[in-house]
Amino acid sequence: MYILLVEESAQDYLKLRQSLDAESSDILTLDWAPNYDKASQMLQKNNYDLLLIAYYDTLSTLPFTATLKNLKSTPLIFLTLSGQVFKNNYFNDLHFELLDKEKFSWKQILPSYERLKSLLSCHAETQQFRLIFDHAFTFMALLDRDGYLKEVNQAARQFLDIRSDIKELILWETPLALRRPQTQAQLRSMFETAQKNRFVRYEINIDNPPEESVTIDVTMTPICLSDERVNWILIEGRDLTEHKLIEQQLLHANLNDPLTGLPNRQLFIEYLEKAIQRAHSRSNYHVAVLFLDLDRFRVINESLGHDMGDWVLMETAHRLQNCLPENALLARSGGDEFMILLEGIESLETASRLANFINQELSRTFVLDGYELIASASIGIAYDSKTGESADLLRDADTAMFHAKRMGKSCYAIFNKTMHTEAMSRLQIETDIHRALEQQDFVLFYQPQIELQTEQLVGVEALIRFRHPQNGLILPFEFLNVLEDTGLIVKLGEWIVQTACQQLKHWQHADLYLNSVAINLSPHQFRNSNLIRSIVDAVKMANVSPENLALEITESLLLEDVQSTVKTLGIFKDIGFKVTIDDFGTGYSCLNYLKRFPVDAIKIDHSFIKGIVTTAEDAAITVATIDMAHALGLTVIAEGVEKDEQRDFLIDHGCDFVQGYFYAPPLEAETLLEWGKQYIRMMQGKTRL
Repeated sequence: MYILLVEESAQDYLKLRQSLDAESSDILTLDWAPNYDKASQMLQKNNYDLLLIAYYDTLSTLPFTATLKNLKSTPLIFLTLSGQVFKNNYFNDLHFELLDKEKFSWKQILPSYERLKSLLSCHAETQQFRLIFDHAFTFMALLDRDGYLKEVNQAARQFLDIRSDIKELILWETPLALRRPQTQAQLRSMFETAQKNRFVRYEINIDNPPEESVTIDVTMTPICLSDERVNWILIEGRDLTEHKLIEQQLLHANLNDPLTGLPNRQLFIEYLEKAIQRAHSRSNYHVAVLFLDLDRFRVINESLGHDMGDWVLMETAHRLQNCLPENALLARSGGDEFMILLEGIESLETASRLANFINQELSRTFVLDGYELIASASIGIAYDSKTGESADLLRDADTAMFHAKRMGKSCYAIFNKTMHTEAMSRLQIETDIHRALEQQDFVLFYQPQIELQTEQLVGVEALIRFRHPQNGLILPFEFLNVLEDTGLIVKLGEWIVQTACQQLKHWQHADLYLNSVAINLSPHQFRNSNLIRSIVDAVKMANVSPENLALEITESLLLEDVQSTVKTLGIFKDIGFKVTIDDFGTGYSCLNYLKRFPVDAIKIDHSFIKGIVTTAEDAAITVATIDMAHALGLTVIAEGVEKDEQRDFLIDHGCDFVQGYFYAPPLEAETLLEWGKQYIRMMQGKTRL
């Protein structure tokens, strides 16, 4: 606990310090301010858990009092002398305790601190409740047993047309009730029912000429504090006008999703078009569309079956419905996709807050038949700028959703024009990739891997490149996401494995013998049910040994489905393949966790290697990774080695293998053959010398 002691007497401070040291408390850290000005400065720089203040009569007249009043969330303890008069009226807004300075012991601190924190927590919860109550969209009011209004929020004031103090104001004598005798009678009848300790609910229709009538869902809930006698009645109301209209049109049009009962895409578009028309005719009235796609829903369907998948969709629809504000429309677009229409909002922040809230709700565990599932959604948001059409908003929200999906799970993205340009570019890349697969425009490059202690060439990593007929050689970061999203990565991945195995055999025939060729497996490829068979077939077809193949997977892939991942890796190991964790350090980086997985090696990401001779943090992480990996019996490969100093550092700290431009860049197969032979001759010459 971090404590600031404010004590003008140095002698008294020393006594307190000595008593703290004598009690050998290892949970209390003490700072000392010798005067109030110094205390103010220290409070600006540091966050203290507790203020311990020696009280002097002059304190109430100093500017420091104002400083204390700004610290409403920090517990205060005043140390006072016997017979001293404490002027507590200056500190009414604060939570504090008084302790006798002459009898003070540090053992009193923790109990006092806990009491004060509890009071502060209760105060914060009360304030939060008041804030929520006052700003709730639904109108809320609290009545006593005689019908007098005791508390009303802003929405209730607006609905009941209350413009003055509510003191001595009865519900059925509010301006709204007095103007509408029918409403007055309904409210009084509801109250009389609630007085009998019965929950009551009515839909009250109120004509608002020249506008259309509104429908309000009003409930009254009796509250009994001890016996069955009603002490209070809580009244709540929601505007159901738009919902009623939607219900009527749904009944006539029958445009709903049969699984979830939600409006379907067609009905959603109809309401979106009307909402856009209203937005065009009103000021400060905007429309937003949220497009949701459940993350990894396909895995649930494939592993647990479509019945479980349908249940997850229905439960998701239920949770989404509970997240929505008034006048929002939820629809199911199809599959695992949902759409939300927000109408009449003033800013984009409303949509952003809803996106965050949705993923908070979806993160709660889904439980059915003993299975526990965690869901999340990628959400795209398109915001009407009063010039858009319904098709544009839906397209833009869909585009933003794909951007959110690439950002990771449980993310949302807001559409901008750059996304549309990128989407068109992505479409072109997809077309080019389909053509490249047909015309064999993909090519493998190979980067040498060197054993550090002997400097022998021991293997290579196969790296994919796209030889575009117009744009030349294209690197993977420009097209791998498209391959992964479209599923084409599986077909290309099979080609990579086959080609790499055949190339390894070709090098052997040309007297270049390598221990291994490393091949990267993408998440989509790894989850493919035909993965193991396709790799085994490629090895057999090329007549190479499984021990010559090192399969690289990323850290994040390890934890997507632990049980399935362990099983697949175990099969690889049993066959004889080597398994390497690629880009180690950029994801979970938990070597301890790796004990669960049957892997042979980890590859330290180039971002750490780049800074090992210039950045102490990168050096420390790299050394710790090497030491811990070796302790677990794992081999360590460092990628991205470009300088003498980096290689020397890795040699000094026991790294096993390296690759990088210091030795060679990725090379085409025939160039690698020439380079490899030349490198081996050079190393043999060094050995003879």
